[in-house]
Amino acid sequence: MRKMWRVILSIVLIMILIGIIAIAVGFLTGADTARLMQTAENNRTINLLLRYFDWFSQVAGTYWGAAKGWIASLFGA
Repeated sequence: MRKMWRVILSIVLIMILIGIIAIAVGFLTGADTARLMQTAENNRTINLLLRYFDWFSQVAGTYWGAAKGWIASLFGA
């Protein structure tokens, strides 16, 4: 069992290393990140995830602002 986890961890680390190398080579050869975002926005699933992330960040910001106001009123600031 321990050997299996070692193999899985090795595979994951190799995949991460290959991804980092691919991104570095892409930037060295003049990558355009705007093109990547445009491709992601054209994909429906990724577009939906981006909209959910925007919604979640707006809701979290609203709650964070309310919590800061409540804490400030609690301590009389």
